[in-house]
Amino acid sequence: MFPGAEEDQQLSGAAHVRGLRRFRRYLHRYRRGRHTTHAYVGSRIGLASTVPAPLRTRVTAAAVITITAAALASTLSSSAAPLSSESEVAFVADAERAPAGGGVSRDFHRMPLPWSGHPRGVPPTKATPAPSGPRSAQASPPAAEAPSAAPSPTVHAPVGGLSQAEMDNAVAIIEAGQQMNLPPRAYVIALATALQESHLRVLANPNVPGSMGHPNEGVGYDHDSIGLFQQRPSWGSVEQLMDPHESARRFYAALIRIPGWAQLAITVAAQTVQVSAFPDAYAKWQPLAEQIVGAVV
Repeated sequence: MFPGAEEDQQLSGAAHVRGLRRFRRYLHRYRRGRHTTHAYVGSRIGLASTVPAPLRTRVTAAAVITITAAALASTLSSSAAPLSSESEVAFVADAERAPAGGGVSRDFHRMPLPWSGHPRGVPPTKATPAPSGPRSAQASPPAAEAPSAAPSPTVHAPVGGLSQAEMDNAVAIIEAGQQMNLPPRAYVIALATALQESHLRVLANPNVPGSMGHPNEGVGYDHDSIGLFQQRPSWGSVEQLMDPHESARRFYAALIRIPGWAQLAITVAAQTVQVSAFPDAYAKWQPLAEQIVGAVV
C-alpha cells in the first residue's frame, strides 16, 4: 500500500457514512410531502416566503437534484478501492502522454498496460519492430557456397606400351622435377634410370621387410634395393623410398650435384648417380623417356 493510503481510506469511509445519513434524511423528509420539503429546503437555501409558488417549486426541485447528485458522488467516491500499483502506473503513463498530445486512456482496468506485471512498474525496452511486407519480398541471406572440390590430377594416357600404373609413376617423376624447377633434360635422365631399374614400378623387397607393407607393383630381389630407382637404405627411409615423388626428389638431388650434369650423356649422368654394374644399360631407354616427357610436359 502506498504512503497515506490508510488515512485516505479512513477519510473516505467517514465521508461515505455522512453522505448516506444526509441522503436518507432528505429522502425521508421529501416523502412526508412536497409542501413540507419545499418549506424545509426553501428555508435551508434562504428562499423568502414572498417568492411565487411556481418559482419556489422549480428552485426547490433543482436543490433536491443537486443534493441527491452530491450524495451519490460521495457514495461512489468513498466506496472506490484505493489505487493499485497498476492504476498508478496507468495514471503516470497518461500524464506522460498528455503533454505530447496523445490521448489519455481511462479504461486501465479493462485494458491493463503491457508492462503492468513488471516489479518496478516501468515499461521494458522497446523491441525493434519486425519488417513488414510479404516474406517473398524480404531480402534473404545469401546461400553459402558449396566448397569447391579439389581439382583431380590429370590422368595421362599411357605411351610406348606402358601400363597406366607405370605411366602414373612416370608423371610423378616429372612432377617432382618440375617442383624443383629443373629442365626437361633432368626428367629424361630420371625416367631412363627408372625404366632400367624397375620399368617404372614401385618394387618391394623381401630383404627389406618394411617395404612389403607399402603399396607396390611388384617384388624385387636385388640385395636391399627398393622403389622406382632401386635405392638402398642409405638413400632414405623405407617410407621415402617407396614413395614415387620422394624417391624421385632424392635422385634429382644427387644428379644436380654432378658438375656439368646437363651436358653429359644420358647413360653417363645416370651411371654417375646410380653406380650400376651395367653402366651402358640406360642408353636404350632414352627414346621412350623423351616420348613420355613430350606427352606430359
